Amino acid sequence: MKNRIKILISALLALSVTVPVFGGCNIVKPEKETSITEKTAAMTTETTTTGTTEPKISESIVLKTPDGKTVVDTSYVRLIDGVKPEMMQAGYWIKEDSGKVLMTADEIAKFNRNNRGVITAKDKTKFPKLDEFEDTLDGKVLRSFLNDNAKAAPKDPSKYYLNGKATTPEYWQELIALSNIDGIPDEINVRFGFTTKRMTIRLFPTEDRVFEKTSDRYYDSMIFSECMPYMPVAVLHESTDGKYLYVVFDSYAAWVKKDAVAICPDRADWQTRQDPGQWLVVTGRELRLGNDPYNSKTSNLVLPMGTKMELVPADKAPESTHQRTTYGDYVVKVPTRDSEGNIKDEYVLIPISDDVNVGFLPLTSENIVRLAFKRLGDRYGWAGDLQANDCTGITREIYRCFGILMPRVGQSNVNGVHKVNMSKMNSKQKLQVIEKLAPGSLISMPGHMMIYLGTVDGKPFVISACGSFVAPAPGSTDVKHPNSVILNSLYVRTKSLKTWLDVSTTALTITPEGKVEAGS
Repeated sequence: MKNRIKILISALLALSVTVPVFGGCNIVKPEKETSITEKTAAMTTETTTTGTTEPKISESIVLKTPDGKTVVDTSYVRLIDGVKPEMMQAGYWIKEDSGKVLMTADEIAKFNRNNRGVITAKDKTKFPKLDEFEDTLDGKVLRSFLNDNAKAAPKDPSKYYLNGKATTPEYWQELIALSNIDGIPDEINVRFGFTTKRMTIRLFPTEDRVFEKTSDRYYDSMIFSECMPYMPVAVLHESTDGKYLYVVFDSYAAWVKKDAVAICPDRADWQTRQDPGQWLVVTGRELRLGNDPYNSKTSNLVLPMGTKMELVPADKAPESTHQRTTYGDYVVKVPTRDSEGNIKDEYVLIPISDDVNVGFLPLTSENIVRLAFKRLGDRYGWAGDLQANDCTGITREIYRCFGILMPRVGQSNVNGVHKVNMSKMNSKQKLQVIEKLAPGSLISMPGHMMIYLGTVDGKPFVISACGSFVAPAPGSTDVKHPNSVILNSLYVRTKSLKTWLDVSTTALTITPEGKVEAGS
């Protein structure tokens, strides 16, 4: 995929990672030059796959399940060439052994420990792993990251557009000044907290949306990644205007709005809150909390798939909260901010009819596939923008439902799982590897991560959040931009007209290395 611009923001926030934190599903923009975000580190590339299949409307077919329910009516739903209507249902891909547990809770805990992200600056300075932060940090460490960020500002600001107008050198200097590098103390007093809502985290402390084309509204160059609700963070610094915090997440670090972080009284409290003993997990595409006239802090919050909340046992839960009895609801306790920015727990009611699960789901092939199909047709969101997600983002959300913390990027480089390097294989050899994979396994190619569903008539099919691709039809060169979660075969093509199969490099099943994976 062609880089969008030439500014090496390779270190915008300088996230060269040791456990490749920013390299798995290269966040890709429509292929062009290298964008600011990509520069942030060659590591944050999250590619929206190159190319798109021309969706073809086949003749109208209405399929019915045995109970008479309509599966898909192709009079209204367009299918990509090669995709049959029955394939648009999760059950089509479920095998007899798809309920086999791929990882136990202990194995998942080990996986998470072994794949913690190490965030590295250009000069090789590293942040501690999130769970290893102490109460203080040498200010030189943070300076390395923010200096990398400052140096990554574009050399030609005229190639970036804010509100339809080219940016100026002065604009970027103001952003660097907001980063408050001179205000970093020699010894930083680290604070610990939790995010309280979903939003994007930024390369600079601003909500400005900056694009490389005046017509572009999908690929905001200021976005570094996403902030999901109730994630633990280490807080290191504030912007000069006091509106933003520089925080470290499990595998990335960037600026987030101050009003999205609640500060714990100390590190011990922060650690205790991360393991509440019982929890509720969002297993639907997303859950939207209702409009609460008594609690603006949680009113209308969007909780994406994989959100984990402390679950209160019925005998310990209040009989009512915010003028509502708790009959027929789960009671969860979530972190919010008080007037001083400190953490304050609030009780929230979650209807038992919502798509949630008590505890993590068992990690099975069937569960992965069913979760993936809950995202089918969803909007593509570059790096978590637009309250949506990109290819590695949705993989991360899906696997959080099992308690697995996948890195934001670099997912094909995780350790300790069944993995096959296909980079030197021909297409026939790759097919032989892929056909043995369990549904729900992962297939990666440079800049893209896909969830494997199965092989039909010699064609492997995948589901992924996709920005673009070229139709498999001979002679077709038009790049299509679904910007959605789609189902397609690996015979769709990249902009260079190679099939996704040709450029696939890694196949992996998240099951311990050496353990026979389901479906083999």
